[in-house]
Amino acid sequence: MPSNLTRRNILDAARLLFNRDGIVNVRLQQIADEANVSLGNMTYHYRTKEAVVEAIWAELAVRQRELLAEFRVMPLFADIDRHIQQSFVLQQEFIFFYLDTLEVLRAYPTIQQQHQLHLQWQLQQVAMMIQFNASRGAFRPEEFTGQFSEVAYQYLFTSDQWLYRRTIMGLGIEHFETFRSSLWNLLRPFFTVMGIKEFEQLPSTSQA
Repeated sequence: MPSNLTRRNILDAARLLFNRDGIVNVRLQQIADEANVSLGNMTYHYRTKEAVVEAIWAELAVRQRELLAEFRVMPLFADIDRHIQQSFVLQQEFIFFYLDTLEVLRAYPTIQQQHQLHLQWQLQQVAMMIQFNASRGAFRPEEFTGQFSEVAYQYLFTSDQWLYRRTIMGLGIEHFETFRSSLWNLLRPFFTVMGIKEFEQLPSTSQA
């Protein structure tokens, strides 16, 4: 099996096991078995479990950056809605990280440092999205300095913690419309008349 394909197979197997069993309950041997490779072959590519986790987190960070790329141009309501949908799909793919974020960060200091910087970048992108929509008249202006930064913080962490909150409450985690509503409801109070009309043109807003 080519090296790139082997690494892909190992990471996919590890992500499946982490999502199903929790990251602390998975050993290297289990990952090797799931990937159908020998432990020696696996450790040739990823010497430790930490190396596996770091590789998976790096993939998640890249995917998150790609999702926010549209916010750098013209994040209209349709772009925001698409980002919400794609974020939900991403969370379903990387369930373990969203459920065990603190556990992962405590166990892997390298990821913790990188993730903190990544979060700051994400916050900046969301704040720029909010400011852009205020500038074009879809959102009301800030009522006080720093209000949009606070809303960006609430938006990002509502998104990131949604799976965790739903899980500890014993609720389903496949309910996209609930996820969507949680995020749009943070933005609704800022809608102008123009914003309300644009929101109503989005699909499935009756359930949002």
